[in-house]
Amino acid sequence: MLAPVLQQAHIVITGRTTAWRAKTDLLLCRTALPYRPAEKAADEDASVDETQDIATKKTDTRTNPTAPFRIVALDNLHGSQIDEFLRGKKVLDIKLFRDAVDRKDAWSLTTRPQDLAELIEFWNDHQRIGSRLELLQSSISRRLEERDQDRSEARPITAERLRLGARLIAAAATLTQESDIRVPDGTNNAKGIAIREVLTDWNDIDCATLLSRPIFDEGIYGTVRFHHRSVREYLTAEWLHALIVDEGSRASIENLFFRSQYGIDVIVPTMRPVLPWLAVLDERILARVCRLAPEVICEGGDPSQLPRETRSNILRQVCEQLTQPAHGRSLTDYAAVQRFANVDLTDDIKALLAQYGEDDDIAWYLLRMVWQGQIVGAAAEAKHFALASRAKYARIAAFRALMEVGSAADQAEVRLAFLAEDEDINRDWLAELIPSLPQDDESIAWLLDALKRASAKNQFEVDSLMGAMSQLVSDWPLPLLPKLVAGFHALLETPPVIERGYYEISQRYSWLAQAAAQSILRLIDVQDPRTLEPAALSILRKLPIAAQNGEYELRDIRGDLPKHVAEWPALNHALFWHDVAETRAGRHLQKGERVTDYWQIGIFGHFWTFSIDKFDTICDDILMRPLLDDKLVALSLAFAMYRENNRPTAWRTRLKRLTKDEPELKSKLETLLHPSPQGLQNWRRQEARWKKRAVREVARQDANKRSWKEYLDANVGALRDSGEPDIVTNAQYYLHGRMRESKDGSGNWSDGDWRSLISEFGEPIARAFRDGAVRFWRGHQPQLLSEGAQANSTPFSVIFGLTGLSIEAREEPDWPKGLSQADVGRATRFALRELNGFPGWLPGLYVTYPKQS
Repeated sequence: MLAPVLQQAHIVITGRTTAWRAKTDLLLCRTALPYRPAEKAADEDASVDETQDIATKKTDTRTNPTAPFRIVALDNLHGSQIDEFLRGKKVLDIKLFRDAVDRKDAWSLTTRPQDLAELIEFWNDHQRIGSRLELLQSSISRRLEERDQDRSEARPITAERLRLGARLIAAAATLTQESDIRVPDGTNNAKGIAIREVLTDWNDIDCATLLSRPIFDEGIYGTVRFHHRSVREYLTAEWLHALIVDEGSRASIENLFFRSQYGIDVIVPTMRPVLPWLAVLDERILARVCRLAPEVICEGGDPSQLPRETRSNILRQVCEQLTQPAHGRSLTDYAAVQRFANVDLTDDIKALLAQYGEDDDIAWYLLRMVWQGQIVGAAAEAKHFALASRAKYARIAAFRALMEVGSAADQAEVRLAFLAEDEDINRDWLAELIPSLPQDDESIAWLLDALKRASAKNQFEVDSLMGAMSQLVSDWPLPLLPKLVAGFHALLETPPVIERGYYEISQRYSWLAQAAAQSILRLIDVQDPRTLEPAALSILRKLPIAAQNGEYELRDIRGDLPKHVAEWPALNHALFWHDVAETRAGRHLQKGERVTDYWQIGIFGHFWTFSIDKFDTICDDILMRPLLDDKLVALSLAFAMYRENNRPTAWRTRLKRLTKDEPELKSKLETLLHPSPQGLQNWRRQEARWKKRAVREVARQDANKRSWKEYLDANVGALRDSGEPDIVTNAQYYLHGRMRESKDGSGNWSDGDWRSLISEFGEPIARAFRDGAVRFWRGHQPQLLSEGAQANSTPFSVIFGLTGLSIEAREEPDWPKGLSQADVGRATRFALRELNGFPGWLPGLYVTYPKQS
């Protein structure tokens, strides 16, 4: 039936990803639905270039094997999509739900609609999320179940058999260190583990049924893999435990995990991730781990399922180890605390805080446990540390803990005491108090007082307070934003100010321009009339030059503001005339100098703009503005629009009519229409004055660059090694931005031309930046989408790591051969976060390490 119109039809074939056979199904589609691209006739009115473009866009089936078929897959839910889903499912407190998911490490259950719906149903019934083990077991059971009745009846198979098959495949993937499982696709597919070699007594139909269940996700084309690494690790532990229970060789199984080297018992690194789960399932394994390396229990699995006495002993052992100078990082990382925290350890945590409270590392560790485990019984201890501690990270953990377990009165008392402290307010501590602020007028007053007393922002350090303020203005209700904007305006006007031609902005508080811009952008989006008030207009006027001075802080929104201002005519018009008034009132004007020309306005940047359709509005200003100088400004703008639009006769006639009754306006128009030599000379004289001011602005920017250069010269070592393996410094961020500015956009993050920095900063600084970027990627573990990373968003730490990888891969001979197994895994993680495809070094890594990468 489709044959006559087949070449014009769009055919959509849908199915599960795992059901698609990359080779044979595509061949079937090309055979059954042949497509012959028609020669596209050129438009007779098209230009030569356009005709050539048509020819080059013709589909070439010889170079594109999938043409004319486009193969797409649905992305996981993420970010605002999850929030929208929660609202649709009547979750009343979205933040509370997200915090609970975060504490239980359950983001993998939020990426698919059906899983998220079931998680929400449990939440709505119980207002909690189960333990990590409960969530994982429930997820595995649901993902092995066939929800479609027709499919279930067509391929019947018991849940027990599917669970056994999944265990065997997980064990094979873990023991062989091969993540990919081959999807049968004729004789040409040789990638990954062959499922029939693992499930030897299964037929093809049952194998295909298992691989089609959503416990597997698509991997490399033609393969699948377990949708989350923790699922594979847990199923492997289940399989090994079943062997032990069935009287398998315990010694052989334990030898997979424990070895003796030079008389010292050690844990096999490749099996270490499985061990925490097996310790939960087997008491003898647990006892051996506790004797050898109790920190392993904190690294994975679900320690909350262990006996309380065991966990109490492990917690005390961990605190003792933390007193040692070279304790392991795995003891205190975020996920370890997250998994171990539980309310039944309340008495132990309180006793340990009393015993080790003077040790900042231990106080930080235990207070994070109070925070993550919502241990209400330790609220008094959290409050004590929040009030009294002066150790940076211990007090941060105390603030977070009190936010979770303290009463509103406790939090208010801490905020007031914090504001009453004598010294300048620590920016990092203030950043921690902001998320828990009640959203009301009293909080605005407290916040503005705190911001006024906050220590000055260090240009060369990472600043958490800016991030906290950015989040606050994004989350708070719109009715509160105008008061915040008024407060921001007062701070941005606080002397001493930086002289910038037309613009003056506070030296101490210029960093608030980012939060102010975000607030105003939200108000503009809903066209709130309070945006037209002087405070908001004054901030909008300052932002273009603040963006130039603030390095890269406004880069994400400064492109949006001009567009939004132009789309709201009333704001565009009001901002222009506010700019005129502030320019006229500015202290930069020479004595007796008038502002009568529009080109005197916004000389260093502005967000207002006037297109051809605004000519009538400006003509009305010539007639209606009460101040003569404003009329002259409007006339000069209207004349510029007239000149730029090919001097329409009707427009010239209208301008003459509007100016005929005012001698100065009439004279101005005649001068514009027929400029005299003297007029040109005056114009050139004025232009020279403005150019001098522009030169001063360039000099200021050069001085800013010099201050960076001086700082970098004095801190070259910190560029190479910041002392924190997982932290990107402001200096590294600044140099990375300058490096990318010097190159045309490549369309991906892996751009590591560090040598472009040499001409401006010198080789020692450029090489130190290079070494720091290379060092960084080895110390950072990027989060994958399957682990809860936000889609369509790349943290700068990942971008910086990709830069270091790109540099090292390009410059080190035989680069992949010198990598450790951990480095290979880390590099592969970075590759999966690249923009617009994979980085160029990935194929070489895969060829060298086909099983690990």
